[in-house]
Amino acid sequence: MVCCLIAAETWIQWLLQPSSWWVILLVAGGLGFVIFVHELGHFLVAKACGVKCEKFYLGFDVGGLKLCSFKWGETEYGIGALPLGGYVKMLGQDDNPAAAEAERARASGDLPPEPVAGAHPAWDPRSYPAQSVPERMAIISAGVIMNVIFAVLMASLAYGLGVREQAATLSGSRPGGAAWRAGLRTGDEITAIAGRQDPMFEDLIHAVTVGSVERGVDLTVRRPADGSTRTLTLKPDIDLGKPTLGITGPSSLTVPADLKVGLPGSAGQARPALRGGDRVTAVAGTSVGSYAELIAALAPLADKPVTLTVRRTGDEPAAPEQDLEVVLEPQPRRITGLVMTAGPIKAVQEGSPAAGAGLQPGDRIVSVAAEPVGDPLTLDDRLRRLAGTPVKIDVDRAGTPVVVEIEPRRVEWVESNLLSKLASVPSIGVALAVEAVVAGVDADGPGAKAGVQVGDRVMAVQLIDPAAEGKTKGTAVTLTANNQCWPMVAAEMQYLEPGKRLRLTLEPAAGGKPQDVDLEPAPSRDLFVVERGLFFEPVERTFKARSIGEALSKGTRKAFQGLAMVYGFLQKLTQNQISPRLLGGPITIAQQAAKSAEDGFSSLLLFLTMLSANLAVVNFLPIPVLDGGHMVFLLYEWVRGKPPSEGVVGVLSYLGLALILTLMLFVFGLDLGLIPRR
Repeated sequence: MVCCLIAAETWIQWLLQPSSWWVILLVAGGLGFVIFVHELGHFLVAKACGVKCEKFYLGFDVGGLKLCSFKWGETEYGIGALPLGGYVKMLGQDDNPAAAEAERARASGDLPPEPVAGAHPAWDPRSYPAQSVPERMAIISAGVIMNVIFAVLMASLAYGLGVREQAATLSGSRPGGAAWRAGLRTGDEITAIAGRQDPMFEDLIHAVTVGSVERGVDLTVRRPADGSTRTLTLKPDIDLGKPTLGITGPSSLTVPADLKVGLPGSAGQARPALRGGDRVTAVAGTSVGSYAELIAALAPLADKPVTLTVRRTGDEPAAPEQDLEVVLEPQPRRITGLVMTAGPIKAVQEGSPAAGAGLQPGDRIVSVAAEPVGDPLTLDDRLRRLAGTPVKIDVDRAGTPVVVEIEPRRVEWVESNLLSKLASVPSIGVALAVEAVVAGVDADGPGAKAGVQVGDRVMAVQLIDPAAEGKTKGTAVTLTANNQCWPMVAAEMQYLEPGKRLRLTLEPAAGGKPQDVDLEPAPSRDLFVVERGLFFEPVERTFKARSIGEALSKGTRKAFQGLAMVYGFLQKLTQNQISPRLLGGPITIAQQAAKSAEDGFSSLLLFLTMLSANLAVVNFLPIPVLDGGHMVFLLYEWVRGKPPSEGVVGVLSYLGLALILTLMLFVFGLDLGLIPRR
């Protein structure tokens, strides 16, 4: 997607800003603390069992490379040069066959009471292998247990300080997605999830991640527009690589502080200029109290200048609020002048005019009101003009012509294609596939000027910035038979900065080698963007515990919710319900931590809670070289009365190490953009 193409450049710019350095320091300290806590668990229990700990390191001192170190007592403490974790080195814990030999000798009662000169350290009574199986189990599991304990404490501290939580209200639904098919739309409120009342948006994410895709998620939904309430079960989709309901988080009417990123289009040229903290209270003199009401007021005025009434806080702390009027010009939709081929209907909305007329997934719309279907991305605009009037639609149903009569409805909400590969037609309630084959070319449009011909197939789209020619442009979005994402490209064109172009890789209709053409999207003469680039902060509430007990209760629930989400993610990963391309490595973790730190200290604590839960779960997976793998070997020894053979341990350890290294290379490839996430 186009927004992904500018992510790396934006991240580098953020790193160079001095204001970001404190955030970087907080992130480094937070991530280091989570690793420190894990290793501290191993260290303290090892000491309690009488084991000699030779090293305690954050990071790895590969080849002896380290940032600093000092020795206190019998242990060397330090920070390694490779910041990918940490370790505690215990006497005799070196995976040497002699250590296994000592374990077998101890199991048979032949362990000498005193160290033998020149013998392997495993023969030392203070070595790790010399300890009993329960003691070694305690040492191995201590890191994970410590992570869980501190996850609870960090979450509890966050709730003690006050946590901002997003409301479970929809600002939109993904065309063709589970919520869309059920008829959910802008402004709907989720009042219960599986019977749990007054949920937050995070509870919805948790329910989808942990719950069963087959059984679905039970929701109670209230529609403020008419006061209706209904209970339904939504079965998550997995077409995006993870289970989703296709619900967009809640939007308030308060303008965010970051106007440059948050307000593209005509909102960025408002007169007078909008600024962070402004709250929209009316549209063209009509009061609005929610995002749904705002969109309903803007929809019929898309092609006209509109006046917003904005409540603004004064520049001084004690200054009173004031109301002022802000004028927004219409925002023409940016187009390429290319008409793509309309594909079959992929989804029909419950209770929609299309459902009532009997349209089905797989039907292919041939004509509307005796006119060719034309551009699938403008079909809804044409049908809206016919709202309230019966329209005949010719359909090809598996080779059989079918004629249906549908009365398009008036739509007062917005359905964005930013996260959908389908073209939404909310006026009748269908979502169409869009094939990346050019069916028509506007003679005066950018596509014709670039030489695009009817029948050409778009194979890839890439963002080009003429001001940065010769520099990295980002990864191209590939359009394949399984990734017909032209609607997403068209939606994101509305957020491109002026002067930036699209580079299309075309497969010519006449045959021959693929060729690249550049075009700059142009403003449409009769199509407009309803939202006009307005972007708002999410609807949030701040929860602050009233007592230590309440903070611990909320913190414990949050920590174990995090553990359940990690297990749910891994389970769905093994069941192929989640794409491994959603995994993130150290760079992604650092980026998410930085974003959390910018949102406030409580937000960073909750992120570290989730990270600590991840570390606890992943470290206890039954993979050799991880804590869980060591625990499996210890369980075997406990049951059999002797450790597994050194040959078996060696082979499994190498396989485990190979798996971990492969996974590390994979996530680094994802982080660096060397492996596409789609």
